[in-house]
Amino acid sequence: MPDAALDLTLSAPVHATDAAIGRVENVIIDPHQGKATHLVVREDALPNTLRLVPEKYIASAGPDGVRLNITQKRAAACKPYIQEDYYSPAFFLSLAKTEDVKLPMAPSSWTVEHPTTPAGSVALAGHEPVRATDGKVGRVDGVLTERHTGRVTHLLLRTGHLWGTREVQVPAGLVAGYEDGDVLLSATKAEIGALPDVHAE
Repeated sequence: MPDAALDLTLSAPVHATDAAIGRVENVIIDPHQGKATHLVVREDALPNTLRLVPEKYIASAGPDGVRLNITQKRAAACKPYIQEDYYSPAFFLSLAKTEDVKLPMAPSSWTVEHPTTPAGSVALAGHEPVRATDGKVGRVDGVLTERHTGRVTHLLLRTGHLWGTREVQVPAGLVAGYEDGDVLLSATKAEIGALPDVHAE
């Protein structure tokens, strides 16, 4: 891996300047800019809150995990990735009145959770199927980015089966798009299979 690259492997440990804080849950990519814009970090401390950590806070990322340039306290102040919207009984009563609908019973409150992935971005979670032009070729394992720009240079791709897996670096230029939870490539399975295993000696 080039010295100027950040290895954002999914599930990698994340360290603040003063403590270990959690693991990489998602890498947020803006396909239009070709950049990794955020990490979603699952905190080790209960209740295991997911935090949306901007890419600018990543100091380094490699085999030992991701190191941030902020303290544990500052990381804990990052925006939660899961947002909760609360709907009171009064909301449902008002809606029923507006729609002139009679409710069969008194409504209760609802809390709806949803991720705060920025509009137009993709949250890679590490299980997305990767499809070559002629079929499925593996699953996402992480991304490599340029240290100073956040530009995605490669996708880390896990190929093969349980007893014969390989990890290869797919150049970002071969990514044709993201669609319905899949990563689409502009290369064939044979072309991807010809890429070297990053762990081969």
